[in-house]
Parts: sequence; C-alpha cells; structure tokens
Amino acid sequence: MNKPGKIIIELNNIYHRFPGSDWELNISEFTLSSRKVLGIIGPNGSGKSTLLRIAAGVLEPLRGAIRLENQELQNLDRLTIARHMGYLPQEVASLYDFTVEDVVRMGRYAHTKGFGSLDHSDLDAVRYSLEITEMDTLRKRPLSHLSGGERKRAFLASVLAQQPKILLLDEPTSALDIHYQVQFFRLLRILAKKGMGVAVVTHDINFASLFSDGLMFLVEGRCIATGPPKHVLTGETMHLVYGKDILMGQHPESDRPYILPRIFTEKKE
Repeated sequence: MNKPGKIIIELNNIYHRFPGSDWELNISEFTLSSRKVLGIIGPNGSGKSTLLRIAAGVLEPLRGAIRLENQELQNLDRLTIARHMGYLPQEVASLYDFTVEDVVRMGRYAHTKGFGSLDHSDLDAVRYSLEITEMDTLRKRPLSHLSGGERKRAFLASVLAQQPKILLLDEPTSALDIHYQVQFFRLLRILAKKGMGVAVVTHDINFASLFSDGLMFLVEGRCIATGPPKHVLTGETMHLVYGKDILMGQHPESDRPYILPRIFTEKKE
C-alpha cells in the first residue's frame, strides 16, 4: 500500500518466560518500518501483548536484543523513548478524573521544556490529536463521563500528541463500535502514509487483513507466518489454528482474504 520505509525498531532472538509458567515466547525477528501498518494476530495466549510490551520497553525479555533507531533500547531513558515511540496498552487507567484535553496535553511531556508549559507547537499537536480522533467536541469532559470507547480514543489522542515515529497499539478497538473501528483503522493508514510505523495487536483478523501492509501470526509464543495478508491468511493456516469452523473469502473491493464462521445445519435423513 505504501512506499518502502526504513526499519525503526528491530527485535532479534527474543525469549521470555514468566516465573512459575511453562509458557515461552520465542521470536527470532520482529521489525517495524516507517510507512507501514503491521497487524499482529493470533489466538488467546499466543504472546501478542507480551511481544508488544517487550518492544515498548515495558517488559524486559530474558534474552534478546531490541534496537530503536539503531540504538540499544536498554541504553535509552524513558524520555528519549517517548519521543520516538507511542505505546497504548489494552487497559489504561487514571488515578485522577482529568478532562480529555488534560489527558492529551500530558502526551506532550516528552517535548516540553522548563516547567512543562506548552508552547504553540505543543498546543497545535494537542489540537490535531483531538481532531483526528474525533474527540475535540469532548475535550472538556472528564474521563468519568466517557464511555469505554471514548476513553480509548482519549488515550489514543494522548499517545498521538507525543508525535512518535512508531505506534504500538494493543487491542485499541476492543471497546469501539463498528463506525469507530473503521475510522480507527483508516486513521492508522493515514498515519502510515505520513511516515509513521504502526504495529497493532488485534483479535479482529478481518480488520487486520483489510488495513495492514503485513501480518505477523503468533501461536503459542512463536511466529508461524509473516508477510502480506494473502500469504499469511491461507485456508491451510487458518484451519490449522482455528479448526474447520471457518470459511475463507475475498473482500469484494480489495480481494484481500477475510474469514466468516461456518454455519452447520443438520443433515436430512
């Protein structure tokens, strides 16, 4: 979909296991380039969120190397990382009942100087982030007065206000209705065209297929397939992972693969 981009973040030979668990994450390579949207898919417990947390520097793997803009992630302070990377986990909580605008303004902390006051460029970034997430009309509303989907968009706006080079998003559309799901993934395409690299963890395989440049398919802590959607979402792979209860098809506008549940009916005797 987009012009070739340069690799911004690269993970190599990542290994992790949580204490007291036999489950292991083994990923030989994970790269995210500018101008690309990467969809990370797989069943529950496949390691999608764990991989994203490691990429964001929130979780330190037991083994492996992580490089951000050709620098070792472990050697960078959180302020520097925040200027390059925006990370939105599945659940975001706030101890205080800030307004939407307050939350988005906080996203500029990595760029502020002196006593943390916002200059014209900071305020422009806040306004843009509110507008592009369609939260500008709710800017004065406190978090407690928002729906789950609205809170998601408020925190997304805060991450966008960082103006990062890459976005790492973990199930960002889980609380959104179909309208905002579509709008959200279209927004990811816009951000990628402007040069950002985006990795999004999602259980919605169809949205991942339709809006991603590439997919990374995880199963039981390992990558079983990576590449363009049509190469990853094959009938053989999907049936292997999810069983025979699905049907494969092609989207009428893009010819990209999509899946539907199979409806079983009783056979007539």
